[in-house]
Amino acid sequence: MTSPDAPGPAAVTRRRAPLKAWLRPALLLVGGLLLTGLLVLADQYIAAIAVVLFSLFMAYWTSPLRAGPHTPLASALERRADDVAIVLWAPGNPLSARLQTAIRSPREDVIWVNVYQDPAAQQFLAGHGGDEAIPLVIVGDEATPAASVVQLLDMQAAGAQRAAGTEQPED
Repeated sequence: MTSPDAPGPAAVTRRRAPLKAWLRPALLLVGGLLLTGLLVLADQYIAAIAVVLFSLFMAYWTSPLRAGPHTPLASALERRADDVAIVLWAPGNPLSARLQTAIRSPREDVIWVNVYQDPAAQQFLAGHGGDEAIPLVIVGDEATPAASVVQLLDMQAAGAQRAAGTEQPED
């Protein structure tokens, strides 16, 4: 017998970030703290403060704690078109960080979906290769797993041509 407070089988919970997503921030923090300790031993207090602050910032920036931009997948898929790019990304993922750095928000033609905040996005991602496919870029009916900035820009250009009806014939 189940209790009335227990979630049913249809309940979906948010996925926590995998442990490997915490490796880079942990290494940055430990390395920064070690360097800070060495600087303190050498009586370089100003440099030690700068290093510890930078290490804390970088550990946060590369960790899954940084939420970043997020639109629920259902809302993003409603806007799915040839002139809109949907990016399924994960905090702490290096390729996702590169895309976010290169493609600055806010932009009307790019929708960011954080897979750790959206169970539907996790299921969609699982159907396209799982965590290895992050960041997954969708433009129109095309999806590119582990997309780079160049691939995203190429997909957007091809999508804009399709939307304008000026698609180039392939050789």
